[in-house]
Parts: sequence; structure tokens; C-alpha cells
Amino acid sequence: MNPSPPEPKAVLVVCLRYLGDTLLLRPALRALRAAYPGARIDAVVAAGTACALDDCQDVSRAIEWPRRSIMREISLASEIARGGYDWAVDFTGNDRSALVALVSRAPFRVAYERPKLPAWSLRRAAYHFRPRHKKTKPHALIQRLELLEACGVASRGTHFGLVPREESLALARRELECLPAKLFHMHVTSRDMQKAIPVGVAREVLAAALECGYGVVATSGRDPAEREHVRLCTEGLPAEKARVFHELDWHGLVATISLCDRYWGSDTAPAHIAAAFEKKMLLHYGPSRAEHWRPLHPGALADARPCSCLKNKKNKCPRRQPGLCLQNITAPDVIAWLKS
Repeated sequence: MNPSPPEPKAVLVVCLRYLGDTLLLRPALRALRAAYPGARIDAVVAAGTACALDDCQDVSRAIEWPRRSIMREISLASEIARGGYDWAVDFTGNDRSALVALVSRAPFRVAYERPKLPAWSLRRAAYHFRPRHKKTKPHALIQRLELLEACGVASRGTHFGLVPREESLALARRELECLPAKLFHMHVTSRDMQKAIPVGVAREVLAAALECGYGVVATSGRDPAEREHVRLCTEGLPAEKARVFHELDWHGLVATISLCDRYWGSDTAPAHIAAAFEKKMLLHYGPSRAEHWRPLHPGALADARPCSCLKNKKNKCPRRQPGLCLQNITAPDVIAWLKS
């Protein structure tokens, strides 16, 4: 049964996940803003991810939920309780996000039904309305729009509205100006190295990209393991045809990706940025699920790797065995896509 909640003057959106997931929140925020243009719309997101909502005109404030600090969590919970929210929309659906929704004291709180929960749990008690998915495990972005539709908020499409900052764009152009006009962007690591594509495959693909006349742009995070992986992948590339970046902030990464023509890598936050710009892409999935996180635009290919890690529904590799599901990627398949 659909509810008939009152028109909100203040909405709290909860999304306590990774950086790419916060970027995927933008279409839902746009739908809320279109439906209630005068409302205050605040988003509670995981620590370190609010940058994905920078310059987003559809959100009034992005609030980062602290990590590993009980006192800061209590302080922020108290602030949220005084926020005067009419709606709390939880897109995460775990115990922590349920607690945030509950302490908001919003008269209308909503999240998806989780059918395998115990008869009593915080996630059942926290919400007034718990619709079921329209279909089994839809794409994460579509899930959010459908949850809002169940509350009477119409979708405004799946585009992100991501625009590079002018100063970051100018800096990125200066960094890349001496490279060939066509740019091939590679991001083959993840923060915990679970989604690292093998070095040998990356080296073969980069050699083919140079032969095809591309300039190469390689990025990684700041973690030493990521940096070393990308160093091995790019070792020996000619300086006049390649750039490697380890220290880009969010806005630098957005600007750099916006200037590239093709993107190749695994399912990470930079991949979602490339999807926001509708780049020609090839993404490898495992241990993440392609049906949940794949790019939705034409010109993007999702290569789903069979992975035993998905069977336990934790989407996490065993300790000391990261990225086993990506070891069977072959360079000829990637090169065929590159030359297509």
C-alpha cells in the first residue's frame, strides 16, 4: 500500500556507503528537489564521501557520518534529532543507517523491506513505510528512484549532473596538453586491492593503446600498494605519451576523466565518474555485482567475472587472496574492445 505522506519542508537522505555510491545518489536528490523545490534536503553520507556531492544544487547540505568515534556519532545524532526533518529516506538499509533515520524523529521514515530480517529488529522498527523492490535486486541507482516513486516522487532520469570545476579543468588540461589528442584512461586498482587487474594484462593493453595512437592516463589512490601496482603497470612508458597520477583529489579526478576518450578498469569510484560523463568504457566486475553497479549508458560494457566471493553475499575476497576473480582477464579481449 502506498502512503500519503505530507509534503515535506525538510528531508533527510541517508546513504552510508562508498564514494561511488554517494555519486550515484545525485539522480535521487534531483528527483526530490524537482518534487519539493522549497524543501531543505540534507544528505548523511559516509566519512570522506561528501565531495561527490560538491556543487550539487539539489542538496542543501552533505553531512559526513564519523568513523570510529562514538562521541562524534552521539554529537551528530543529537544535531540530526534537532533538525526538524519531516521525511527520512534511507537508501542504505543497514543497522547504522536505520539508527540515523530513527534519531531524526521524522514523522515519515522509509526504506526498502528486507524480508530475511528477524521478526523484530532495528531495521524493522525504524521505518513507517517499507516497500518491496519492484523486481529482484535492480540496479542501485534504479532502486533509489523506485523507492522515491513509491513515496510519490517522480523520477527525473538517471543522469548525474556532474560538471568539472573550471580551475580543476584548467589544471588537468595543462597536465595533459603534451599528450596525443586521444586519451585512454586506465584505473586498475582499488583501495583494498580486491579489484586489481593483473600487471601483465595492463602492460599489454597499454602497449596496444600506444600503438593505436592514444595517450595514456593512469590513476590510482594514495595507498602504497595501489601506487606500486600502477608503477609496475606503467613502467617504461614514454613520458611524452603517458601520465600517471596518484595524488588527485576528487575535483582533479573528475576533471581528468572528463578530458579522456576511453576508460578501462574495475568497478571503483573513478568508473562511476566516467559513467557520469558517458565515456566509452570497459569495466570488469568481481567481487562486485555488475547488475547492481554497471554503467547505464550506451557505449559502456560490463564484463562480469564469475566469483565464489559473491556466493556469501558479502562481495568481499578472502583474506590474503584479493582479486582472484580478475586473474582470468585476458589482454586480447580488452585490446579487441580498444580497437573497436
